[in-house]
Amino acid sequence: PTPTPEPAPEPSAPPPLPEPPSLATHTTVSRVVVMPPGELPGPAVPSVPRRGRRRMGLAAAGGVVIVGTVVGLVMTQTGGSSHDTTGASTSTSTSPSASSASPNSAQTSSTSTTDPSSPPPTVDGTSRPPSLPAGARKEAGLYAWVPPQGWQRVAQSGSEVHYTSPDRAQEIVANATPARGDLLAQWQQAEVGTSKGLNYHRIRLERTTFRGASAVVWEYTVTARGRLWHVRLLGFRSGGTSYEISTWYHPDIEATALPVYDAVKKSFTPL
Repeated sequence: PTPTPEPAPEPSAPPPLPEPPSLATHTTVSRVVVMPPGELPGPAVPSVPRRGRRRMGLAAAGGVVIVGTVVGLVMTQTGGSSHDTTGASTSTSTSPSASSASPNSAQTSSTSTTDPSSPPPTVDGTSRPPSLPAGARKEAGLYAWVPPQGWQRVAQSGSEVHYTSPDRAQEIVANATPARGDLLAQWQQAEVGTSKGLNYHRIRLERTTFRGASAVVWEYTVTARGRLWHVRLLGFRSGGTSYEISTWYHPDIEATALPVYDAVKKSFTPL
């Protein structure tokens, strides 16, 4: 008799996908929303500790406001900086007055000394690189800041960096990305997705100023991973780059969370 062929084994179910690094996916952040490369879509959600996993490179850095890793999430990055220190500040030019200077004046200038404690002189028409506060840390050559001491650092991308407090009740995020379009309009569009978050409540989303320049502030509360969070985002542009400095914190620690956030904003320096 002809042997009966055994039925082929059923294919096994595919392995489960890894958990997303973010605490929630309701924001535009959700690295799911499709945004133009280099745009800062909005706030990033609090990060979740990853056990035994390698940190994911901040693709977000590339992009979009923290919030948005989306394509390039926060801050990432790149792009021209507000302080052009490439070449212009180190180049020298010969002006008519310099070429016609007398030998005596030339000799005097060549033998003069400069106070070593003073910053180097700059060429007319250029700017001196910004001085950084003590303890500042540079991120991807795009900005520098003084993050809170003792907090856990997670770099989502080259320029999107998260710092989480030891008790995980507050997170601070910074990001940079090439500027394009109107920032307020972008965040209003990002809110369409963010507002779908559980118990989302907008407090304000409007234009403001930061260090005397135009900026955008977005503040709201939302529930994520079973906890209510208060979110504050500040976005501004400088020299062709969009920057974002944001924080998530439990509302009951606002009295201590805001001074920490304010200190970080004060130290933030575009490069």
